[in-house]
Order: sequence, then structure tokens, then C-alpha cells
Amino acid sequence: MVRVPAGTFVMGTPTADPRVPATRAESQAVIVRIAKPFALGRVELMRREYRAYIADSGYDVRGPCRTWDENLARFSDDRGRGWENPGRPREIRDDHPVSCVSWNDAKAYVQWLARRTGKPYRLPSEAEWEYAARAGSSTLRPWGDAAADGCDFANVHDLDSHEVYAFGWEPARCRDGYIDVAPAGALRANAFGLYDMIGNVAEWVEDCATDSYVGRPRDGRAWVWTGGCERRVQRGGSWVSPADRARSAYRESGEASERADYVGFRVALDLDGRAEPR
Repeated sequence: MVRVPAGTFVMGTPTADPRVPATRAESQAVIVRIAKPFALGRVELMRREYRAYIADSGYDVRGPCRTWDENLARFSDDRGRGWENPGRPREIRDDHPVSCVSWNDAKAYVQWLARRTGKPYRLPSEAEWEYAARAGSSTLRPWGDAAADGCDFANVHDLDSHEVYAFGWEPARCRDGYIDVAPAGALRANAFGLYDMIGNVAEWVEDCATDSYVGRPRDGRAWVWTGGCERRVQRGGSWVSPADRARSAYRESGEASERADYVGFRVALDLDGRAEPR
């Protein structure tokens, strides 16, 4: 875990910025104050950590999972795929981030971890996630504005994956050395010491999916509805993301029950005066 300091930032991308096709919510930039430090996973949750959880909890994570179908040249739901055998990476290692996990699965994991350790582990809020991804930057990406400058930091759809996968969208004009999912922490960290905030696998956060930022909490809390919601926010993009979506403010969403081999999560922890996170 990495201690993320308190601070204030501009969440979103102002509509005046001509460099990106910002979504409606993202273009409604708001000032958010993160009042207290919190901790965030240094890397995305790894397969070996998730395996230990499954063994201890007996949690049922049967498919389907959305994976790239090379015969159809598109993504499709495959009932034979799951976190143990996702469609990608082609060569699976224990230190790859876990994928083919839904928001419901991610939520169950952090609840188990909190019970197991007696510590307030949870999913990060969308505002906390963007604040941590920016790591003090105000540019489109933690490393600057240009996607092509980011292959040392982010595993997205680049020239390497473009040579193998016919996705049909524009790759970043650089090479990160990976054609699909990279091991956790394989590339450079941002200024807060966090790895893979942009790219590799997209990350579930706590918030309900919204089409507007109007009315959202300005204190960093997750924006959720009484009784829950069907769709939840995903952040950071992934190894399949087009270059223009590999940036700090970009947001997507998915049904809380859906799984994909390009979506995982990382863990947050309330500090509240506790010792430095581990």
C-alpha cells in the first residue's frame, strides 16, 4: 500500500480543452478536496492474492467473461473463461493483475479483507482514484499531455499490441514491450509511487455510474445511491484502450455483474491516524 496525501485537485477535463473528446460528466470539471490521507494499493490486485482469497473464502466466481475472440475479431462473452483462465495475457503469471472480476467480485474481496484483517479496506472512490492517478499533475496524463510519451508508464494499445490484435482503433505511437496484460508494476510508477494507474487493466471503483458531475460530493467520497445501482464506474483504461482514452480523467462504466479480461481493481484503506500502510 502507498500513503496518498490529502490535497485539492480539479477532477475532470474542462470543455475548453480541445485535445480530448471529453464525455459529458468529465467535461463538467469540479474542484474536489481530499481532506485526509488514505492508502491505495501500489499495484493492481494480483492473481496470487486473489487465489488466496478464493481458497480462504470459497467465493463462487463462475463466468462468463468478456474476452477477445480471434476468430470473430471482436470481444465476446465466453462462459469457459474466468479469473483463473482469462483470455489474456497469453502467458499467465501469478504477478499479473487479476481480471475477469466484476464489481460485485471486487466488493466481496475488500469486504473479506476487512473482516480478515480488522482494517477498513475498501474500494477507492472515483475522486480518490483520479487524484491518485494524477499524482499532483494537471496535464491530461500523469507524465504529460502526449499519449506517445507514456509507454514507460502505461500499458495501453500501442504499436506492440497493434501488430498482434486487429482492434481497429488508433494505437499510441510508442512501444511498452507488452502485447497484452503486463505483470503488475512492470512499468514506471507515477509521482505518488503508484503503478499502472493508467492502462494494463481498468479498475472498478465504488461509485455508481453517472452521466453528469453536477451534484457529486466535493470531498472525495464515492457517489452512490441508496439501494445501490446497476452500473459502476471503471477507471484508468487498459491494455486495449485507444491512445486518446489513456488519461487521468477518462471514465467508463459497466454493469456490476459483468466481467472482462481487461478489468480488475485495486484496494484502498482508510488510515485515520494509523501507522504507515504496508
